[in-house]
Amino acid sequence: MMGRVMLGLIWAMLFIVIGVALAGDYRGIATKHIELSMRFVRPVSPFRGDDDQLARRRAFFIVSDRLFGVMVTLAGVGMLITVAHSLLNGL
Repeated sequence: MMGRVMLGLIWAMLFIVIGVALAGDYRGIATKHIELSMRFVRPVSPFRGDDDQLARRRAFFIVSDRLFGVMVTLAGVGMLITVAHSLLNGL
């Protein structure tokens, strides 16, 4: 039982740390992630986009990445609550 609790704690803390890093853009991690993604994924359009469209697209993806970080953090907190509940109930 203690092994499962420790594994749950490790996963929960990992989710929380990664989520906070994405949500808070720690050392530009969300920005770097989006810039790397935009190098490999190009829009499928026969028209060329101007710089303003690319900047708006980049900003949208950065906000989306940060919101994803918030969701990952909340999932980690949920895991932490679940581990604490199972520990208190002796499951």
